[in-house]
Amino acid sequence: MAAPFIYVPEASTADATSYNPQYYAAQTTPQKGQTPFLPPSPLLYPSSPYLGPVDGGAAASDANNKFDPNSVLWPDSASQYESARTRWLSIHPAQGPCVLTRPVICRAGGHKRAKSWGNADAPALPPWAMNANKPAPMQVHPWLNGDAPSPIFFFDIAPKAFAPQRAVSTNPPQGMALGAAEVREPAFHPPLTSLRILHPRLPFWPIDLALPKDMPPAQAPPITLGDVLAAIHNALHVRIAPADWATLSSEDQQRVTVAFTQRCRAEAVRSKASPAQLRDREVEERNQGVKRVDFLLGKTVFKGLVRSPGDPEGCVRMVTA
Repeated sequence: MAAPFIYVPEASTADATSYNPQYYAAQTTPQKGQTPFLPPSPLLYPSSPYLGPVDGGAAASDANNKFDPNSVLWPDSASQYESARTRWLSIHPAQGPCVLTRPVICRAGGHKRAKSWGNADAPALPPWAMNANKPAPMQVHPWLNGDAPSPIFFFDIAPKAFAPQRAVSTNPPQGMALGAAEVREPAFHPPLTSLRILHPRLPFWPIDLALPKDMPPAQAPPITLGDVLAAIHNALHVRIAPADWATLSSEDQQRVTVAFTQRCRAEAVRSKASPAQLRDREVEERNQGVKRVDFLLGKTVFKGLVRSPGDPEGCVRMVTA
């Protein structure tokens, strides 16, 4: 029996695959003139570690890189991480501005003699107080909440095509690209105008979302869901340099090589090339070289953002699986 058809209205026929962040483009390593890096591995084919001298592009060991990966610590164990960090709140309708400051006095039924105001049992002040000066807790879009990943949202960072999806059917599993209205939803409340995203496997490559220098802060639009997802995808599809490869241990180099080979093979399959052209399509993708996404070792499904104790304001961690 076929699954029931589920209609999901769209505000626009455009989808997220054509999303182009106008303001918060991630700051990535320039690739102009940079030669793709190919790992020396029998899994591929005999080749030089890199095809020529690197011209352009900042390596992880670049002395001009001001980011210190040891400035923000990532807990070693999952149990320590879960118990120490602050959990996100998903965006939901605003709560009332009043909070109780003392218990409300409950009176028993029946007649009581009235008393003057100066000898009243009731408190002189109401049992609540306006809480207008207290800042609202930071809330995150449900599809970015790493503390409670949404079961209807799916985003694989590995494919070359930018294609975040939401589920429209579970039996059989079926998804569709996010709509134009969805990717323009605010990512945080209160809105943020700057953000740094970190990942433990990418300590030298923080993903920074910031406004252009010539834009006044008063005109700053909020960071949207699409800004965050596009920034992550664009930053992780930057090619690495030989100096980046040299920072890895021999064991990690082998693991990254395996992830690189699997990604290139999967990209060839996704291209829907004919069996006769499948090998050529895979070689074409390999010739693009190792990318930062390969440093995730195959764990490329986005599971949201989380906060960790000690992180500065506007700094979050990306979770992948």
